[in-house]
Amino acid sequence: MKKYIYSIMVLLLAIGNVQAQAPNWSVNENNFQYTMTFVGFLNVDGTTLASANDKVAAFVGNECRGVANLTYVASQNKYFAYLTVFSNQNNETISFKIYNSAKNEIKNVEKTKNFITNENYGNLFQAYSFASPALSTEAGLLNISFKNVQNKDIAIEGNTITVYLDAGQDLTALNTVFQLSPGAGIYMGTVKQESGANTISYTNPVQFQVLSADQSVLKQWTVTVKKGSGNVVYYKKDAVCYEGGAIKLLHSKEGESVRLMTGTLALSTQTIANGQVVFNNLNEGTYKVVVDGDVKEIVINLKK
Repeated sequence: MKKYIYSIMVLLLAIGNVQAQAPNWSVNENNFQYTMTFVGFLNVDGTTLASANDKVAAFVGNECRGVANLTYVASQNKYFAYLTVFSNQNNETISFKIYNSAKNEIKNVEKTKNFITNENYGNLFQAYSFASPALSTEAGLLNISFKNVQNKDIAIEGNTITVYLDAGQDLTALNTVFQLSPGAGIYMGTVKQESGANTISYTNPVQFQVLSADQSVLKQWTVTVKKGSGNVVYYKKDAVCYEGGAIKLLHSKEGESVRLMTGTLALSTQTIANGQVVFNNLNEGTYKVVVDGDVKEIVINLKK
């Protein structure tokens, strides 16, 4: 009986080993005249594959037209697939399959590509995504803050972000916390920045690049950090039933723009003339005045 059980276990293990073999994808290159190439990465269920046993294959219908295992690139500390696809004509629809060796499974890639002779897709910085399911194409810098530093205000307009800090804040070595689109990465040049583990000088505007999770979209962002001058004097007049309130500021910087806001909504913009700006006819509420890197919150009350 023990021998029988042992024999069954050996048989099951043998069957398991047969099933665990990688797919025998192959292509006869001599049958084709033209090629196109990819430098890509493999991602299955949100995890980027990182084994030389993982592979990707290209197909036209059920015919294999190219196959590549992952190759480790030390300069990037990443694995890449250098895939060459073969054809005899342009515009054939190329589909792709991924083999995940860790799970011994094959995944279909939803995205297809039309064959174009001598075309190349992807590089070591912005690789082509072979992913199942597809990864996000969003490349947003959604918010920015600094460790152990209190933001006074932040303004996001298009791809430009302005952060306002206190007058005495040192801008030469800030540890920046980034909020990005899901799966995206942020870079200065081609050097990746780790959120909350960096040292960046903001004495001048800083240019960032945000790369989407699928690496197909690279978006440029400019971050400017301003600190208050400490030279602004504020006055306010509360509203009464027959007349709105007012905010007045004094500043020596002629022609400087002054914004009056409530929440994130800009209500009015004026420029300093003769050393002052006055915002009149204000309803009861909380207002924010932004000028020369200085942000001041002022509450207008309704006096009865």
